[in-house]
Amino acid sequence: MPTYETLFITPPTLSDEDERSTVEGLAAIVTDGGGSFTVNERMGRRRLAYAIRKFDDGVYTRFLYDAGVDVPKELERRIRLSDNVLRSLTVRLEEDWAAASKIQAVKDAERRAEQEAEAARLAEEEAARAAEAAAAAPEPTEEATETAPAEAASEATTESAPEPAATETPDADAGEAAEAKKEGE
Repeated sequence: MPTYETLFITPPTLSDEDERSTVEGLAAIVTDGGGSFTVNERMGRRRLAYAIRKFDDGVYTRFLYDAGVDVPKELERRIRLSDNVLRSLTVRLEEDWAAASKIQAVKDAERRAEQEAEAARLAEEEAARAAEAAAAAPEPTEEATETAPAEAASEATTESAPEPAATETPDADAGEAAEAKKEGE
């Protein structure tokens, strides 16, 4: 069986449910026609090179599948009839390209699975650290919570207030000496 790759773009305004039903309907055409999927991948929302039906963005989906020659024809016909697809492209891959694409698809899937596992592990570690920090922190009493903000504010103002610079001028020293002399009399 030949290998085909179909890439299509759906509008970004579709709800998740509408998008999922559109993709599942198109995928059913492949499976009902006797084809087998290697990749059914939602590539995500991307900026278009130019506006299509007044949309600047679109949601890309990629099918990589083995099927008879009638399946991609029917798939393209249904895509043209669908209002939920902005653009599509189907190509028949040569044997060498098909093999390389399938190998790459398997590697990409493994890499994504590893990244998702790593992200889940990091999230669990972060949640555990947050729980430990919350458990280790002393619970403030009512009295401490009432005075703590006032104390922190007073400390912040005293620490951050710059000290006035001492300027020594002969006139200032003479004025101080004269005042001291008057007080002494």
